[in-house]
Amino acid sequence: LGGYRNTLAATLDAQFKQLRFFANARRYPSTLDAALDATEVPVSVYDSLIESVHANLDKMYRYVALRRRLLGVDELHMYDVYTPIVPDVAEEIPFEQAKATVLDALAVLGEDYTAMLREGFDHRWLDVYPNVGKRGGAYSSGIARPHPYVLLNQTDDLDSQFTIAHEMGHAMHSYLSCKHQPVCTSDYVIFVAEVASTCNEVLLMRHLLNKSTDKRERAYLINHFLDQFKGTVYRQTMFAEFERELGRMAERGETLTADALDEKYLARGRPCRRGLQALPFRRQQHRPYLASEARGRGYEHPRAGRRRARHVRRAGR
Repeated sequence: LGGYRNTLAATLDAQFKQLRFFANARRYPSTLDAALDATEVPVSVYDSLIESVHANLDKMYRYVALRRRLLGVDELHMYDVYTPIVPDVAEEIPFEQAKATVLDALAVLGEDYTAMLREGFDHRWLDVYPNVGKRGGAYSSGIARPHPYVLLNQTDDLDSQFTIAHEMGHAMHSYLSCKHQPVCTSDYVIFVAEVASTCNEVLLMRHLLNKSTDKRERAYLINHFLDQFKGTVYRQTMFAEFERELGRMAERGETLTADALDEKYLARGRPCRRGLQALPFRRQQHRPYLASEARGRGYEHPRAGRRRARHVRRAGR
């Protein structure tokens, strides 16, 4: 994308000018106030999330230092962030096995919940495997009448197993909301959209850890959990802070040039000059914050995370 950086920056600058115009026309104090109003979220909550993550960056630095030490490298590069620190533990997890494990993990939510999960698994709510012309990733349709539809790209590994739990959390959220609410109030805002899905991931992780007695396997699972937390809380909040700063620049009348975007991105502590390329062009303004906040509420108590980090250190020795 480097050859298009100025064109992309000009497009983004025009977008923020449009957002500023609409915010001013509707008498919002800022573009951030205007964006959050639809979800009835105060700006103070947005700011509080960023402040809380900044106050806890020491945990991230400790994890990165641990990863560097366990990988045996002097300097950690971006590609090292995605390298397993516990090698040769990953195993093939066929789709049928993954479904059974997810059902077992979510049994704590009650028979009614798991019965509806089985209904989805057995009656083709899911498009499971990659195919020609099929889009990548995974997605649960928010439409739950007569039932949700879930898109997967199953690769029979641990990530795919967690994706099943995650996307079926979305599907069940939508299904139960539509079942128990009238049409006019059954939809839910993005602020709560990731809670059910992330809660399912946590329940699956706890189930797998409770079953495992092998130290290397447990370390592999815990590292997977910590990587998910890093990507969905720390990283998404960094995007949210970056986007907030772009809005402030636009409100001050500054032009969002490619160089200015790179400079602001580097100020967020990122190690590469790709600020413009790194900002996701979201369908919804300030979505990184909303996803991070919702996911943070879906995760378990932070003390459990610290205990698990200690286990990763012991297993990696």
